[in-house]
Amino acid sequence: MRRIMSSIIGPASALAIAVVYWVAATIVAYVTFNRALWRGGRGWVFIGVGYMLLAVIIQYVLQQIPGLVILIRELPLMLGVKDITEINALASSSLKPYIPWLILYYGLMAGVCQEGARYFAVKDREPASAPYIGYGFALIDIAVGVLNLVIILAVARTGLPIVPFKNQLQALLTAQYIGIAVQPLASFLFHPGASMFLRAMQTNGRGLRGLAVTIIAHTYMDSFTLYLNYLLYGLLTTTGELTIASSAVYFSTIISISIVLFLIGLNKIKPNTKLMINMQ
Repeated sequence: MRRIMSSIIGPASALAIAVVYWVAATIVAYVTFNRALWRGGRGWVFIGVGYMLLAVIIQYVLQQIPGLVILIRELPLMLGVKDITEINALASSSLKPYIPWLILYYGLMAGVCQEGARYFAVKDREPASAPYIGYGFALIDIAVGVLNLVIILAVARTGLPIVPFKNQLQALLTAQYIGIAVQPLASFLFHPGASMFLRAMQTNGRGLRGLAVTIIAHTYMDSFTLYLNYLLYGLLTTTGELTIASSAVYFSTIISISIVLFLIGLNKIKPNTKLMINMQ
């Protein structure tokens, strides 16, 4: 899934907080799942990592296509501009009319690629493998988040403008720390939950229905993340009240979806897991 994390003030501190917190959250999630759920070969985690890496690569390529097509049309005009701020403003204005469609497209590509990969990652495997595989997906999700943060912080250190409108800096800073706090919880609930849910649906002969559910959930989460990002970057017309309301709805629904999917998946997969444990 994408993250709201744009470090503007105190980049070194923000990076330290994010990395330490996310690594700690990863360890806590591993210990918790290991004690509560996992009984088997931990090599399944690497299956999740591999499938997620493949999904993220394909997703990234597909997501760039519409934006590149739009910007290529404006390339002659951009080549005549030397100031980086003007180039950013020109790129923003070129993309702005298409933002609603880009938001939906980006979210859909994330949903299709990641959930499609998850479908085949858990297909025909032991039910007990699902939380392992989901944990592998979450590991890559967190790793991509850390990489994005490092890139943004590197840009910040160069002194180049990160956002086209300086009046958005405080909102971005606030959202950054909220996003840092929420991201591990959402990742380590959603990905194992979706994996358990999808495997259980496959067992019941309703794998494609389960896939549709996880794609819709994933599309909603990633599209809403992008929508909120665009609000904070000033690329969509907004008010302070709308931004606050959108942020509240975003964080509450993202966590709720992750928790619900995890509980449903756990409820469906746990009987099979217990049966397998008793047979060992």
